[in-house]
Amino acid sequence: MGLFSVGKKKKKEDAKDTVVQKSEHIIFEKLESSDDAYICHLADQMMAGHPLILNFEPLDIDQANKVVAFFSGIVYAIEGEIVNVQEKVFMFATKDVYEDGSMEEFLKEIVG
Repeated sequence: MGLFSVGKKKKKEDAKDTVVQKSEHIIFEKLESSDDAYICHLADQMMAGHPLILNFEPLDIDQANKVVAFFSGIVYAIEGEIVNVQEKVFMFATKDVYEDGSMEEFLKEIVG
């Protein structure tokens, strides 16, 4: 038994304790602007595995279309999905968020 095998065993145990579902870190945003830096920051969060639930009500139609088009491209690139939660509220996420079925239940609770 060498020094390296002890360290590897401990790391595996630590990793099991810190496993967190990606769907537990949902980002809710009411979009106030279509500022590129702000939208890119949200896109980075989504690509890191955090589902985004975005409310487009405050934006005018041109701003909303710009943001939806941008996120549609990202969702396509990461092979994710877009879900219409309410009239002007959409969820953007990777496919693995939907695998266990808990996200569908969560969305049903939100919508009522």
